[in-house]
Amino acid sequence: MHKLIAFLFCAGMVFLTAQQSAHAQQFGQAALPPALRAAILSGNSNAIQQAITTLAAGNPQRIAALSQQAGTEAERLVAVNPQAAAAAAAAATTLVSQPAVVAVAPQAALSVAVTANRISINPQVQMVAPAVVANIAVGVTNLATSPQVFQASPTAALQVMSDAYNLASSPTIAAAAPQALQQVTASLTQAAANPQIAAIMGNSGQVITGIISKQPLPSSLQENVVQRGTAS
Repeated sequence: MHKLIAFLFCAGMVFLTAQQSAHAQQFGQAALPPALRAAILSGNSNAIQQAITTLAAGNPQRIAALSQQAGTEAERLVAVNPQAAAAAAAAATTLVSQPAVVAVAPQAALSVAVTANRISINPQVQMVAPAVVANIAVGVTNLATSPQVFQASPTAALQVMSDAYNLASSPTIAAAAPQALQQVTASLTQAAANPQIAAIMGNSGQVITGIISKQPLPSSLQENVVQRGTAS
């Protein structure tokens, strides 16, 4: 009897381990399509966009999911290949900025913006790819100021806006792409006066105006961010 129980227990553990392994493969690094991985490692933003577009076959939700995977992979590469990380972050941001993607997957779009933001504020990434980082700052600002994306998590969206503005106005990025600050500022100014965003968060206009003035985010918002830059 004891042997039977032990056998059943071991069999159950084997099954559970197999299930966990399958789950990890479905959602983890192993799930990244080889063509997309190769494109990311190439460091070519256009190739990454093409790979995602081809794999998604025109499905906006699939574009969002693949872009999230690309962002996750890019973040893993920051320490070893910051140039490729920047290119992947920029490509993913561009793809999820499409209206069709934002309409069906606003939370995924914000997730990509948050990841791209974390990548772009890394000093090593800024050093090797300042112009790409400037494009990311513009792209994530446009995403974060979209009412649909903002609604997914105002706290995370505001953090992205703040980081992007500080980034675009930094000497390194401003020298590489002086137009970026103007574009980011324009998006923030429009968002501060957007009634749709105000309906989501009553004091959003004041907070966004404060970002442009380089005021720190209110402590109440900072306390709500469990992990810097993650959607809550």
